[in-house]
Amino acid sequence: MFGYLLYKIVCNLAGFLYPAYASFKAIKANDTKIILPWLIYWIVMAFFTLGEGIADSLIFWFPFYYEMKILFILWLILPQTRGAAYLYDNYIDPTLTFHQKEIDSTLGMAQEKATSTGVEWGRHGLATLQELGQQIIKGRTSF
Repeated sequence: MFGYLLYKIVCNLAGFLYPAYASFKAIKANDTKIILPWLIYWIVMAFFTLGEGIADSLIFWFPFYYEMKILFILWLILPQTRGAAYLYDNYIDPTLTFHQKEIDSTLGMAQEKATSTGVEWGRHGLATLQELGQQIIKGRTSF
């Protein structure tokens, strides 16, 4: 149990806290050559985190899983290995570019649906509040 907690802390420090601070410093430097590798890292990390979340129940029990995860995160981050750039250039960019129109269309439909649902819920909520207000004014409802 202690080992698991320690590995989670190290993974989160290496995978999120250090890159977040390095990204902050890159933005402050306002240099695209410094910002771009961190932006690529966050894209790769988003896909990794999504994949890991889906496969978690299958992979967490692999021997040395957390040790391999820490090494993988270091491989992604270190400028000597440029792991995030490798994965982005060879897998993520070509895949997203190939499916970009479908993804944009799906996201557009989802945004429209979310907007219309939000408006519908808002109207329903407002009508309910108005009805409740009228009942309170008439003295039919008490708290």
